[in-house]
Amino acid sequence: MVSKLERIYANLPVCLQNMAVSMQGWIYNRRRYGKAFNRHFAQLMKSQWLSADQFENLQVCRLRKLLREAIENVPYYRDSLEKFSGNVDLINLDNLRDIPIVESEDIRRGAQDFVNSERLKLGYDIGHTSGTSGSPILVKYDSESMQHNLAFRSRLYRWAGITGKEKSARFSGKPIMGVHNGPPYWRYNMPENQLLFSVYHLDGNSLSDYYEALIRHKIVYLDGYVSALFAIAKWINDHGQSSSWRPWVIITTAETLMDFQREEIEKAFGCRVFNFYSSSEGAPFITQCPAGRMHLNPESGIVELLRLDDEYAEPGEEARMVVTSFFQRTMPLIRYSIGDTATLAEDQACPCGRQMPVIKHIGGRESDTLYSTERGPVGSTAASTIHNAIPWRIMASQIEQVDIDSFVFRYISNGEALNEAERTTILEEFHKRLGNSIEVTVELVDAIPKGPNGKSRLIISLCDSRRRKSKGGQ
Repeated sequence: MVSKLERIYANLPVCLQNMAVSMQGWIYNRRRYGKAFNRHFAQLMKSQWLSADQFENLQVCRLRKLLREAIENVPYYRDSLEKFSGNVDLINLDNLRDIPIVESEDIRRGAQDFVNSERLKLGYDIGHTSGTSGSPILVKYDSESMQHNLAFRSRLYRWAGITGKEKSARFSGKPIMGVHNGPPYWRYNMPENQLLFSVYHLDGNSLSDYYEALIRHKIVYLDGYVSALFAIAKWINDHGQSSSWRPWVIITTAETLMDFQREEIEKAFGCRVFNFYSSSEGAPFITQCPAGRMHLNPESGIVELLRLDDEYAEPGEEARMVVTSFFQRTMPLIRYSIGDTATLAEDQACPCGRQMPVIKHIGGRESDTLYSTERGPVGSTAASTIHNAIPWRIMASQIEQVDIDSFVFRYISNGEALNEAERTTILEEFHKRLGNSIEVTVELVDAIPKGPNGKSRLIISLCDSRRRKSKGGQ
């Protein structure tokens, strides 16, 4: 449900919303940046130059430490890994797959069984997975795990030539406009020197306001959703403004970055794009180095690339990612099937000199798009945050656009069907993102169909919807 504080925030004037955002930013800053962050960051700046053998030794040591802690403190692993409790020191990268794979359904059915209650005593925050497959998960992070996570992000900033403390513009899925539908389309987070831009108001009428705000506020770097940055870049190029204003760098995340999108963004802003992969659950980081290649960060965890028969994929072969995270210790991920795919590069030598594994392609996050007359295109990652309002009530869901400004929201309930208040909350979340003129039908279903890759699609676009109907489908 939307909290009372969120309702109050939504109706505040813009100046007070800026104050509220800054207060929250100050709280986050105190939690995110401390002694643990400084220690982990210093270690990461040194460890990036380890040899492949040294990385393997590091991973084995951290894996065994993670297993001991999980078996001792996490109910799910205490049961599922009981047979390994006496021989953890025999586990290595070669026999890792003796450990059973964890599916997302396992966490949704019993999320509390995955929590290390001892680490919660350190203080924690709650986040949400993006739910791009239609099934968001509540995730808990203790303060040290969060600071360790941010240390990896800060190392990426160094690779991109910034510190991360410069004035920035962030484009993410959190609604920050409240009841306001006109400019300014951003709110200011003073402690982090950051403008938070709405990704739900990008259309032909507003794109010039976005671009002018970036210039006026002297933004040094931009980061966030690929679809939002691409939309702005397309407007810039279409209006003859290519490279007329140049930030230092663009950081993209959350959605798959396609080659044509990278080219459009770099042409528009006249600077390099640095891409990175991570997840709210705490998947190991995959980040772009200065030479332009994507590296798995071995210190952050293990990524196994498995074919459908659960055998390890060969380089050049796209396969599902099964991840083990070293820094997410509040809700440990040990051989978790995250739902995304990746391809290991055939050529593992990188001009940057780092001996981190090179990833050729990351898939599973291609951004199907919804469209409304009022708001224009909205990507899947932004649409997926609709579920965050009542994440404990929905097991899985799907959004189909059946016509211009007409949508069907299908969901599998965690228990009884949504009540009237909960249905109203879902409708409010749709209106925040796609405008007040849309129509949404909410349907309770028993199952969400899976695609050829085994993932349920969160979004069925208008084109796909019409294509299915022409073939006699649903």
